[in-house]
Amino acid sequence: MKFIFVSHGDLAKSLLGSTQMIVGEQQDAVAFGLYPKDDISKLTEKIEKAVTEMGGEDIICFTDLFSGSPFNAVVSLMGKYPIYHITGMNLPLVLEAFMLRLSEENDREAICNKLLEQAPGTFIDVKKYLEENLGEE
Repeated sequence: MKFIFVSHGDLAKSLLGSTQMIVGEQQDAVAFGLYPKDDISKLTEKIEKAVTEMGGEDIICFTDLFSGSPFNAVVSLMGKYPIYHITGMNLPLVLEAFMLRLSEENDREAICNKLLEQAPGTFIDVKKYLEENLGEE
């Protein structure tokens, strides 16, 4: 299973770096950022090169923002390559993706489904959580 992370600015690179800080160096994972002076076609070319270097299969792309330029760059390649694509990435989901790919039982579809099931749980209203869990003491 191979992962490609794409975002505006340094988010994708930072998420990958932070994940590797927590779970160790990861193979078959690359990150790309789109910067203010960049051309989206160049970003698309970089992503496509990574896809072909990774063999074109067993790839999940993660993007930061639905309908943003990095999202659109990945979508433009989905007709040409069998890419699974999750948008709205955050650190808990990226960590979970790396953990899920450790099991050979998890194919791309299973990983994506499990991540989408867990996504709402990655957001916690801490004030409410503390009130509910510590306010009863």
